[in-house]
Amino acid sequence: MTSATLERLKVDFRELTHLIQGKVLLNHAVAPYTTYHLGGPAAAFVEPHDVEDLSQLLHTLNCGQIPHLMLGGGSNVLFADEGYQGVVIRLGRGFSGIHIEGDKVRVKAGTKLVTVMNKAREAGLGGVEFFAGIPGTIGGAVVGNAGAKKAWIGPTVEELTIVTPRGEVKKLTKSEYQYSYRYSSLKLSGNVLVEVVLKLKKEPKDVIEQKVKDYFKTRRGKQPRVEKNAGSVFKNPEGNFAGRLTESLGLKGFKVGGAEVSKIHANFIVNTGRATSHDVAAVMRAIQQRVMAEYNIQLEPEILPLGDWNWDEIKDIWWNFEKNS
Repeated sequence: MTSATLERLKVDFRELTHLIQGKVLLNHAVAPYTTYHLGGPAAAFVEPHDVEDLSQLLHTLNCGQIPHLMLGGGSNVLFADEGYQGVVIRLGRGFSGIHIEGDKVRVKAGTKLVTVMNKAREAGLGGVEFFAGIPGTIGGAVVGNAGAKKAWIGPTVEELTIVTPRGEVKKLTKSEYQYSYRYSSLKLSGNVLVEVVLKLKKEPKDVIEQKVKDYFKTRRGKQPRVEKNAGSVFKNPEGNFAGRLTESLGLKGFKVGGAEVSKIHANFIVNTGRATSHDVAAVMRAIQQRVMAEYNIQLEPEILPLGDWNWDEIKDIWWNFEKNS
């Protein structure tokens, strides 16, 4: 971390217990909250009780220039072995819930994707069947415009509620939410999504059920199920597939330490049980270098680095990621 950041961290994180009603844990392990189960501890791990709690927390942290980051369902991220000398914020139980009225589905950001899919299916609403087999929460899915094949969550978004870095609660319309492949205007914006309204479509339940089964079947056969992973590691380059490029170079099963390119799908790097985050990063770099040398294609990471990484050591991997000082 920079000396300026270290200077800002002369703060007693115990004071957070007096600031919010939610959970505050000091020097707390973050790894169990990520799908990789990797990474060191956070100086403070906070779960706000509700939106008001989150608003107060963000306002205080930003005004005090105290480093903090949001952690959703823990997929699509690689948390640093070094941990994080700041505040990790995770939306707790107060941010989980769903209400359906007609074709509108109002969902709190911490709600698991499988819950949204099942509730929509019960209500005879189609459009989110591709959630089948995807870990994580609706908040992370909307921020990253999650999808599969040619289905994305972006087109279903009707309204959003966010908390700004200053702690202001704002409503956004669908016209204020821009999205593209694996990206949305909320990503890295500093705004925290707390609720979303999806507009789905009425469909026969048997049709929805079949789509769900098809997505489950596809993922069971083509994606690792047992080993811990963070989902697809690289975005698919235009007109090609990251997994296909990696596999063509004979890299299935390639390992560094305890991190291995999945033998099932080459765009997944799995934690065999003894990996470090640095092992995963080293495998990513090796794949990128080989693909660039053979095909002159620069693979763009889909997973994000979180925590106190030495940026100079990983900036060649995450060339698409703008590091905030």
